[in-house]
Formats: sequence, structure tokens, C-alpha cells
Amino acid sequence: MNKSFKFICIYCTISLVLLSTILPLILRANTAFSAPDNPLKDKIILIDPGHGGIDGGTSSGNILEKSINLEASLILKTELINRGAKVIMTRDKDTSLENLCKDNDYRHRRDLKARVNMINSNDIDAYISIHVNAVNNAPYVKGPMVFYSNTDINSKTLASYVQDSLNAIAGTSRSPNVADYFLLTNAKKTGILVELGFITNNDDKNLLVNKDYLKKLSTGIVTGLEKYFKNK
Repeated sequence: MNKSFKFICIYCTISLVLLSTILPLILRANTAFSAPDNPLKDKIILIDPGHGGIDGGTSSGNILEKSINLEASLILKTELINRGAKVIMTRDKDTSLENLCKDNDYRHRRDLKARVNMINSNDIDAYISIHVNAVNNAPYVKGPMVFYSNTDINSKTLASYVQDSLNAIAGTSRSPNVADYFLLTNAKKTGILVELGFITNNDDKNLLVNKDYLKKLSTGIVTGLEKYFKNK
């Protein structure tokens, strides 16, 4: 047999073997998050990083809530998109939103109204408002907390799934809480407010400035969302 022909035959055989091995892996990777049973595929999620700009939120030294909220929200956005969801952000930089509301009201209320308007005016499947907690007279209190409005029964269900997921990450055993917060009670869509942890607790504070921990919390929120839509 001609040596060059023999080489071509061997080359083609090796190429076919490699192609038959690698191609299924590539196809599976490309369809992993677009499969019909992916509960987040094409879901529209609005993420609201609390505070921003002139409004730093709660703080501890030079650690500002607004910065933690934004970093965690951007991580959450990436994770949701990777799972096939579509994401709307109330803010994606260090800015407050009061200029988006023309009502004759004080600055903080206009900022909140602007966020509510974005939730109500967009065709979304759920919203997540991200915050950091503080309780100065009880520095031992720690861990994530999830709040919802009892004006929407689906919000309670979503809150339960997300709280359970965050409990597993933080080693806590909380239940979600009903809250009469302006954003929750005025938003007319299913959604929750997530307090990632307590900046007044030293353990939580150290975790909240750790990007890897924020990624864990974001994964917990995504897991809760997936369970909610899967069972909806």
C-alpha cells in the first residue's frame, strides 16, 4: 500500500474517532441551558440592586451596602443569563434613580417609585431586589433573609424556595418574612427582597466583601427561582 495513502487512511480514521467523541459533548454543552425542561429558559427576571449613587445604604467603615448590592446583582445577572433567562437591571452602575421619577416627592421616595415603575412597566416573570441588612443593637444576628408582600401569593412561594436555598448555603434555618416595604407593597408583579446578610455582624461582613461568597448566594437565589418556575 502506498505510504501516503496509508497515512491518509490513518488520519481519517483518527479524525472520525475524535469527531464522534467530541461532537456529542459540544452539542450537549450548547443545549444544556436551552433544553425544554430548563425552568429558567426565556424567563424575564428584573434585578434591583438597592440604593446607589448618593444613597450608600447601610455601611460599616468604608464598606457600603450599595457596592455589595451591585456586585452581587451583576453576578446574579450572569448566572441567570447562563441558564437561559433574560435579565433587566434597575441599575448596572453606581447611581441612584430618583431622576427617573418626576413626582413632587422627596428624593428617597422618588428613587423607590422609579424602581417600582420599572417593575410594573416591564413584562417580567419575577423581580429580585438585593440589599444588605443591619441591626446595630444585635451584632450576633447573621445570615440571609428573604421578604415578600402578602399581596401576591406567588411571591410567598418564591420567597420560600429562595430562603430554603440560602439557608443551605449560610447554615441558617429561617423562614421568609412578610414585610410592608414600599417596593414590595407597590410592585404589582411576583417578587422578593433579599437581604444578603448583616453588615453589623463581623462574620457576615467579611463574607459579603468576598466575591466567591456572593457567587454562592447568587447560585442559591437562582436555585430558588428554578424550583419556583419548575413547580409553578
